[in-house]
Amino acid sequence: MFGPEESGLTQKPFVNSHFMNYEFEWLYHDDPPPPIESEPYIHFEFLLRFPDVPPGDDHVAHFCFNVLQIPESDEHGIRVARRGFLSCVPYSRSKVQKFVEKAVAETSAETPRDRALAILNEQFINSDIDFSSEFASDLLQADELLQLIDDAFDRVARGDAITLHQATVIDNYGSQEEFLAAEARDTEARWQDIPDSAIMENPGPFHFLDGDGFRYYIPAFMSWAVRNYSTDDSDASFFTYLAVLPSIAPREIGRGLGEGFDLQAFIDERSLSKAQVDAIYRFICFMAVRAEQRMDEDQCAAARKWRQVSKEV
Repeated sequence: MFGPEESGLTQKPFVNSHFMNYEFEWLYHDDPPPPIESEPYIHFEFLLRFPDVPPGDDHVAHFCFNVLQIPESDEHGIRVARRGFLSCVPYSRSKVQKFVEKAVAETSAETPRDRALAILNEQFINSDIDFSSEFASDLLQADELLQLIDDAFDRVARGDAITLHQATVIDNYGSQEEFLAAEARDTEARWQDIPDSAIMENPGPFHFLDGDGFRYYIPAFMSWAVRNYSTDDSDASFFTYLAVLPSIAPREIGRGLGEGFDLQAFIDERSLSKAQVDAIYRFICFMAVRAEQRMDEDQCAAARKWRQVSKEV
């Protein structure tokens, strides 16, 4: 993501609205537009900064949207084709920016701040909205969650799965010799005995593990995250949270990828039991609410699927 100077975009002056004081700043845009064959969207990001709100989560609101490279209609002009997607025929970056700035100004001039943000979120996409509170009722205390994880994954063996240090070798594009040698560094017989140092030094292995390796390492990482999230300098807790939820790039927000998350395939590929699914769901709730990792709308759609499967009889 780029600031206004890096992206070549200028920060708009302070706007003194009757209902909402804000500063408008363009953060990023695709320029020049990428070839249609490789990317069908022209991506934009902007923020609204509220000078009368103290620094914190509510001090700014980040929005993103895409302009369709292949418009759904050849009708000239600019319009919101659907939430998060604009049509501009013929395409003009300056027209897109003026259209958005005008929409923000008109909405903020006629509507109180919270309602104005909600209206803008129906046209563009407010990527700062946090859906964590929806899962607060399923939150367990840390000691309860740790016991649930331990019980659900007790006696899960690594077998011949890819090991933690081997996953790191893969991530670092290591050689076959390095891959084979890395196995000797993972000497524990149970996941409960994996050293904290090994987790902190290898914080994000999950994209490089096979199904058996994931099932073996996920309880160790979840347990470590529950115990250490408040002091974690390695990002292991954050990467563990992302490992069980879809991670959606800004340009893909609004495309329904969270709704399309195939949880059953995820479960089947890792041979997760019902008890293990429940433990993972409760971990998601803990990290979103207690650890304040937040939850965007795509992650929320996936978390609802975890909840549904977790609560099935």
